[in-house]
Amino acid sequence: MTRLTIITKIRFLAAIAPVVLSIASPILIAGFYLFGVMPVMLRENQVHAMQAADGLESALYQMDWGKTQPDGMEIVRGQQRRFVTLVDSVRAHATTPDQLEKLNQIARTANPIFEAMRKGEGEDVEPRLRELLGMIADLNAANEAAIDAATARAQSRSRMFIAIAVIAGILVPWAGFVMVYRIGSQAEGELKAIRGRLERMTESGATAEDLGEIDKALAELGFPKPNPMLAE
Repeated sequence: MTRLTIITKIRFLAAIAPVVLSIASPILIAGFYLFGVMPVMLRENQVHAMQAADGLESALYQMDWGKTQPDGMEIVRGQQRRFVTLVDSVRAHATTPDQLEKLNQIARTANPIFEAMRKGEGEDVEPRLRELLGMIADLNAANEAAIDAATARAQSRSRMFIAIAVIAGILVPWAGFVMVYRIGSQAEGELKAIRGRLERMTESGATAEDLGEIDKALAELGFPKPNPMLAE
């Protein structure tokens, strides 16, 4: 039967902290990397999507203004091309289903309006443009909600990484230290008792009581007397 000696216990406890740190370190490294690139991710996705959505609104105003100018059709066509490009840009940077749903609704609504403007059928364009501006406002709200969601995810992950750092870097090492200290104190007491018995045995000879106390101390340290029934 395998017994845990005092040395085995100390070795086991000494290995806990490095093992936990080895597991936690890749997680923490990934977390630090994530927070390092978070501003870039927000810039490349949500901020860019919001800027493109603002461009959609600007393009509609330019169309509305341009159709009253002498070269109005050229202005309208140019802004329509810009509008389509911005729709594609928002779609490329959208990260939530709500953003994509609002964007698809804008695209479906804009196509017939633009077709009517190109054909000069402008009687009911004004109210339809206002409707489209309202959809763009809804898209901006969806973009802001996406930023809020990304921020909430970052905060949640930061709390998780803080907890991992506290457990792996503080609680586990200190808990291991306390346990090793207690086991070491126990071993120190038992070894001192054995040393005292040996000194008395040297002075006055060994007695059955002395040998029994030494056996008891060794058993406490994980080295009990072998069982004669298990001897080969």
